[in-house]
This record gives sequence, structure tokens and C-alpha cells, in this order.
Amino acid sequence: MKTWTKYGLFNALLGLVIGIFIAITSIGDGYFVFGIAAPIAAFLTGGLLWKFLVKDTLYHSKIFITGLLTGTISHYITFVLISIGMNICYWTTGNCTGSLGDPPASIVNMLTGAFAFSFFSLLFLGWLTIAYSIIIGLILKRIENRKNVA
Repeated sequence: MKTWTKYGLFNALLGLVIGIFIAITSIGDGYFVFGIAAPIAAFLTGGLLWKFLVKDTLYHSKIFITGLLTGTISHYITFVLISIGMNICYWTTGNCTGSLGDPPASIVNMLTGAFAFSFFSLLFLGWLTIAYSIIIGLILKRIENRKNVA
């Protein structure tokens, strides 16, 4: 398995844990979507950033930047994915409305609205996702270096 895939999968694991935590601890309905969107966003963000920034060089600075960006951008991508999913659900079934029965925000509105949501998400959980992404990157570097020496 390629290193970028491993990095994406490890980040997706944290996304799943955080998504389940949000779904369990939040008041109201519909928070289960975080258990779906967060791992997908973490995998896509982490895997693609690793593939394009770190590649095969495995420098500490590139891994640090990749972890910082993965832990930050994945929050925004999570809210965009939730918006897309809610809109598809609303268009196809008429469900997935707000608490007052109103349709979900349009995807264009959510592209800007996701910044506000991800800001608060980063305040509460960003320290965890950023640190985890950096640590996972450094662990993968160590594993890859041991493989190359052996």
C-alpha cells in the first residue's frame, strides 16, 4: 500500500472517531452525518496533500506542513460534503430539511458558510486533528525509513 493511502486511512480513522463522538454527544437529529463525512474528508484531504506535497521526500518540514493543512482543511471539507449530501437528499427525497422544515442551504452558500462552521470546529477539535496528522506523518516517515534501510 502506498504511503499516501496509509496517511489518508489513518486520518480517516480519526475522522470516524470524531464523527461518532459528535453524533453521540450532540443534541438534536442529523449529526450522524459527521460519522460519514468526516472520515471521507480526512482521507481525501490527507491522502491528496501527502501525495502532492510530501511525495517520496519525507522531509520533516513537508510532513509538518501536510499535517497542519490536513488537520485544518479537513474540517472545511467535512462541512462542504455534508452540504452536498443534504442537498442531494433533499432533491431526491424531499427529506433532510432543517428543524423548521426549510430546505438546506444551497451548495454555493455553504461554500462560504462552511468557513464559519469550520472555524468553530477548529476551536474545539482542531488542536487534536492537527497534532494527530503531524504525529501520524512522522510515524509513517519512521516506518518508511526503516523499510528502506532493511
